[in-house]
Amino acid sequence: MRLRSIILCNFRQFYGKTEEIFLASGATNITIIHGNNGAGKTTLLNAFTWALYEKFSAAFTSPQQLVNKRALHEIKSGKPVECLVEVAFYHDSRRYRVKRICRAYKKMNGIEYSPTELSMWVAGDDGRWMPTHQNPEDIIGRILPPSLHQYFFFDGERIEHIFRDNRKTEIADATKELLGVEVFDRALRHLKAASKSLEEELGNLGDPQTQKLLQDKLKLEEQGDRINKRQLEIAQELEKHQEFKRTINSRLLELSGAKELQDRRASL
Repeated sequence: MRLRSIILCNFRQFYGKTEEIFLASGATNITIIHGNNGAGKTTLLNAFTWALYEKFSAAFTSPQQLVNKRALHEIKSGKPVECLVEVAFYHDSRRYRVKRICRAYKKMNGIEYSPTELSMWVAGDDGRWMPTHQNPEDIIGRILPPSLHQYFFFDGERIEHIFRDNRKTEIADATKELLGVEVFDRALRHLKAASKSLEEELGNLGDPQTQKLLQDKLKLEEQGDRINKRQLEIAQELEKHQEFKRTINSRLLELSGAKELQDRRASL
C-alpha cells in the first residue's frame, strides 16, 4: 500500500471540506507535516486509520467526538452533519479510493451518530473509477491486515509502546502474518489434526496389524517426547553450569591480584 492523498470534511479540527492533500511520491517520497500542538497532526494520522480500519491511536482523545464542533453548532436541529475522510492509495499497480462517512444529528437531548459507511472505487485501465463489487474491508485486509496496521500507522512520540517486552509475541505473530508464514503454520496445525483423526479411525476400523502399527507409532512418539524433554532439561542444566563457570572465572580474576601480596608476605 502506497498512500497518495487524503481529503477530510468536518473531521475533528478540519471544518468543512479540505482540498485534496497529496503525499510525496517517486524519488522524493517523504512527506513532513509540522505544526503547533492542537493543529491537527495526530488528527491527520487518525484520519487515515479511521478511514481504512475505523481505529484510532492511543494518543487520540475522545474518539467518539469525530464531527467538527463548529459544523455541529451551525446545523439546525434534526439535520445531519456529514463527517468523512477519503483516502487514495496505490497497490500492485492499481489505484484505489476509499471513503468512510458518518453522520451526526443534533437532537434536543444531545448529538446522535449514525453507523459509519465505507465505500471503495478502483481505477480501471482506462482511468475511469468504478465501485468495487467486493467488500472494501476484505480488500483492505488482504493488502494490510487490521492486526498489522498499528506497525505502519503509529504516533512517533509513543513508538516505545509498540516495542515493549510484553508485546514481543504479538509482534512476532504480526510479522508471521505479514510474511505469509501464518498461513503455513495454520495449514500444519490442520494437517496434524487431520492426521490424528485419521489415526483414530484406523484404530477403530483397521485390522490387527494396522492397530499394532499404530500402537508402535504411539510408543515411539511418547519415547521421542521424553527424549526431547530430557534434552531440554540437559540444555538448561548446561546453561546453569556455564553461568556458574563464568561466575567462578570472574571471581578468580578478582583474586589474582592477591597472589603477589601472598608471595611478598612469604618472603618477608
